[in-house]
Amino acid sequence: MEDTWGARDIPVLNSVVELLGNSYMVTVSDIAARTGLELAEVARSLDAMDPTFVDFRKTETGGDPTFWYVNKVTPEARRAVGQWPTPDGLVDRLVRAFNDAADHEEDAERHYQLRQAAGLLGETVRDVAVRVAATITGPSPANVPADTGGPSAVGGPSAADGASPTDGA
Repeated sequence: MEDTWGARDIPVLNSVVELLGNSYMVTVSDIAARTGLELAEVARSLDAMDPTFVDFRKTETGGDPTFWYVNKVTPEARRAVGQWPTPDGLVDRLVRAFNDAADHEEDAERHYQLRQAAGLLGETVRDVAVRVAATITGPSPANVPADTGGPSAVGGPSAADGASPTDGA
């Protein structure tokens, strides 16, 4: 069985999420133009991701996928492409950022402090960091009820307004 996630599905999903930021729906032809994939390949990808990641609609076109469309994506889709980080993913990004900063730090004491912060976040206090991150990102997908209603395809949660992926729209 062929692995299609990295080569086909992630590029399609990235394109759908980006395009829906500017439109209330995107067609298979819009996605194909953005990804460089054939119409049939994009349609197969969307079929495979419906309903977990996308709401894919096929219009009566005699089998021509040109005008089939996606009108929304799920919170899982936004997490999969990194638009909405998971608590674990956010902590991982912080650990990498502290390690990267340490790699470029010339001051020995600051270098040590940055490495220490990365080590603490990555190991010693990771559980606390993940819990804190969950207050910003919302609960992990494993803790989200299956029928959340989810936010609209255009909007998303904002830590500033206290929203989470389970707030519904």
